[in-house]
Amino acid sequence: MDDQVLPATGEVSVGVAVSPEALWPLVSDPAVPARFSDELVEAHFVDGDGPRVGAEIEGHNANGDVTWTTHSTVVECVEPTRFRWATGGADEPSATWSLEVEPAVGGATLTHRVVLHAGRAPLAPAIEAGPERAREIVDGRMAVVLENMQRVVTGIAGAAEAGTV
Repeated sequence: MDDQVLPATGEVSVGVAVSPEALWPLVSDPAVPARFSDELVEAHFVDGDGPRVGAEIEGHNANGDVTWTTHSTVVECVEPTRFRWATGGADEPSATWSLEVEPAVGGATLTHRVVLHAGRAPLAPAIEAGPERAREIVDGRMAVVLENMQRVVTGIAGAAEAGTV
């Protein structure tokens, strides 16, 4: 049943009055989104090497009383335009995320994208338990995800424009 509602995709964008190069340190550091998200509490590169394809990211999340840890792999890293990571591993991710920067008049456009994939936890088990509610489950999760993604791009834009990293 989840193949009828997944993959689910979403994106949010914001204009930023700084160059793509000025945004890069913020979009390529997994700790930065945690400063603005209500769900992502902390994230860091496991090996400390910084942004590069193959780098591992550990994230700590909370939603109400529920907490969980994620493990992601950087699958694309193109300075200063694209930072993409796959949660749950590059081969069979539960979600693929990206922060993308495009030059624009007066600065840049920052876009945060997500793909929630079929057949992977946490959505697949929830859908299996209630297949008649598959659309409701996915739509509810996507609403929370998009709200936090908007917080992240707005927060990054504000920090970049204020010169606070």
